[in-house]
Amino acid sequence: MSTSFSVLLSVYHGDDPAQLDAALASCFRQTREPDELLVVEDGPLTEALEAVLDRWATERPKQIRRHALPENRGLGEALRIGVRECRHQLIARFDADDVNVETRFEIQCDFMASHPEIDVLGGYIGEFTDDPETLNRRREVPTAHDAIRRRARFRNPINHVTVMFRREAVLSVGNYRPVMPLEDYDLWVRLLCDGATFRNLPEVLVKVRAGEEMIARRGGLAYARADARRQWDFYRRGFVSLPVMLVNLVTRVPLRLVPPSIRHFIYTAVARDPADATR
Repeated sequence: MSTSFSVLLSVYHGDDPAQLDAALASCFRQTREPDELLVVEDGPLTEALEAVLDRWATERPKQIRRHALPENRGLGEALRIGVRECRHQLIARFDADDVNVETRFEIQCDFMASHPEIDVLGGYIGEFTDDPETLNRRREVPTAHDAIRRRARFRNPINHVTVMFRREAVLSVGNYRPVMPLEDYDLWVRLLCDGATFRNLPEVLVKVRAGEEMIARRGGLAYARADARRQWDFYRRGFVSLPVMLVNLVTRVPLRLVPPSIRHFIYTAVARDPADATR
């Protein structure tokens, strides 16, 4: 089975050029480099972001391909277009401000090649503030399919930026949808309802920037409404029962509406596992 793969990255005007540069460097500082890195430019970019992409496209002309959208469409639509545009059946997701572990792509390609029954493969993330080499916390997720399915009834069981998935499986359930800001959770549930098989590797694959800004993005009235809509959709699909939906609404929606400082405390005290350098 071929292990040729694409990396799918969406960039928009609000991304940081230095962080994008580091993110792209981590894609090519790999023990197994991508066969294609598709950059979906979600609307017009700043000159600084264009300069970073121009330089990398010049250095890696056989691997980097750019697809520019005339206006900002949002992450869900950008990824929807990107999945359709990717040339390979294995697609690895990645964000413009994160850092890949150097063995990530090799590990995932080898696993997907030896486990053709797996449709979506993720792993742990390590959170850092300034230095990717200094991890503050690690977000662990269930590793076995049944445990992933159980967790999905209450929380997102997949770290989106770590996934490698089979393109045909994602397309078969309708691809990503523009349901900001829960495009990934929405996709995982539709895949689970369709019988797709999931797995998470018990190791850190991607290092992500974390802090107050990230916590702030996960709150507010719009986020609360999006959370409520996803829960109703999961219930309508039969993925969660009415009692589970009500419990989720009671526990999730208020968390989106509390001040960022309180949400930060809950997030760090409850929703994350402290990093342990001995593991």
